Amino acid sequence: MSKTLEDEFEQLLHDAYLTAFGKVPSDAHAQCMAMRAGSTGEVETLDAAGEAIGLTRERVRQIMVRVTPFLEGRSLPLLEQVAAELHRASPVAEPIGTFLAGLGLTRETLTGGALLNMMKMLGTTPRESIGTDLVPVDGWMVEEGEVPVMGALKVARKHTSAYGMTTIEEIRQELATPEQPLDPTDIERVLRKAPSVRWQDEWLWIEKESDGLHSNRLINAARCALSVNSPQTVASIHEGCRRMWKFRKLDILPPVAAMRGFFEQNEHFTVDGDFVSPSAPLDYHAVLGEVSATVVDVLKETPHELLDRRSLYDACLDAGINRNTLSIWTSYAEWLENYAPSVWGLRGARPSPAAVVACQESARVRRESEPRRRVWSWSPDGHIIYTADVTTSLVNSGVVSFGSSLHRTLAGKRLDVSVGGEVVATAKVGLEHGFCWGWHPALLALGAKQGDVMEVNIDPTTLTASLSSGGQEMWE
Repeated sequence: MSKTLEDEFEQLLHDAYLTAFGKVPSDAHAQCMAMRAGSTGEVETLDAAGEAIGLTRERVRQIMVRVTPFLEGRSLPLLEQVAAELHRASPVAEPIGTFLAGLGLTRETLTGGALLNMMKMLGTTPRESIGTDLVPVDGWMVEEGEVPVMGALKVARKHTSAYGMTTIEEIRQELATPEQPLDPTDIERVLRKAPSVRWQDEWLWIEKESDGLHSNRLINAARCALSVNSPQTVASIHEGCRRMWKFRKLDILPPVAAMRGFFEQNEHFTVDGDFVSPSAPLDYHAVLGEVSATVVDVLKETPHELLDRRSLYDACLDAGINRNTLSIWTSYAEWLENYAPSVWGLRGARPSPAAVVACQESARVRRESEPRRRVWSWSPDGHIIYTADVTTSLVNSGVVSFGSSLHRTLAGKRLDVSVGGEVVATAKVGLEHGFCWGWHPALLALGAKQGDVMEVNIDPTTLTASLSSGGQEMWE
């Protein structure tokens, strides 16, 4: 059987001891030198090496002080070959002997720290041997240029929290630089070695048992959607996540097939065909929180769990929910679904097409019956007084429509809009048309709602406007 690197190094220790002390080392002394060098596995401390053979740490230290000078400058035929193989296969998991023993170069117990220690004792380094450094990082031996690869597990953990799942390529893009593009196969080797990494085809995630539910955004989003209606299709949950991801500006959304595999492997869910259910019943009051649950309560009271936009807003505003918050949720909440233009319902409710059409028709009739009066005049102090009915369209869009004669006065101008003496919005009048947008923050500050009448006092000299509202008496 051919000699290993450790065999050769222990022979060097034997020869150095013979030179230093003029005699052959005893088995105990040979063992303590090997333990300190690392040829038996880990590099042992003075205390551990001494205790193993019945010597004091000071005696072990004295032996090594005498022996080490006779090692410096010596060479080992296998040393450069071992370093070259580690460079070629980088990163290599610890103990590196598991890999190197398969090549017949070392014992299975060799560690990266021991290899570097033996090289140090000989007065050399990996750079001097193969032109680059070898670095031990988190249980791996890595060529210095590939050290960023070892951040793969950390990035995977971060991506799990942010997106629920990720891919090797997404991780590579975050770790790589133009100077060091990194090899995705190296990243995969690191991740495949980690027992906490779970896989679904090319998608992966970190199982974080100690961090609870909130350590994975996909789990949270799915539970939110399933808390209002269960079961739901994987595609429905995917669409709910897409809405939330858009709001959060998240750019990694797993596809439907990857999500199905994720749910199948996750203890919080059960999968039956295309349908997903929570493993235990969920109460949306507990999962979503009080304010969000109020919106769900409003929709649960309807026959088909859906309402047109105005009805939903009116009911929720009456329940004390902030209009701006509600506007965000109707655009991005994973537990809401936009069944048709201006028709909102709970995700997973699956209303009939007839119910959706009926909801749209009811909203259309009510919208067409709204008064849409607007007038303007000059005040004695040279201000423009613009009065108009507050319509559903105005509340939702924040766009005011000026007539052509008023538009000629304000075309292309910006107005600082105040409510109660405080500037809360900037409205911009179109240059080529009579629409003026940007009123939404002012309407929110005013608390204006459909059916109110608003009055805008515009100073065309200072380009300021003050907004107030009242009831139908303002037309008298």
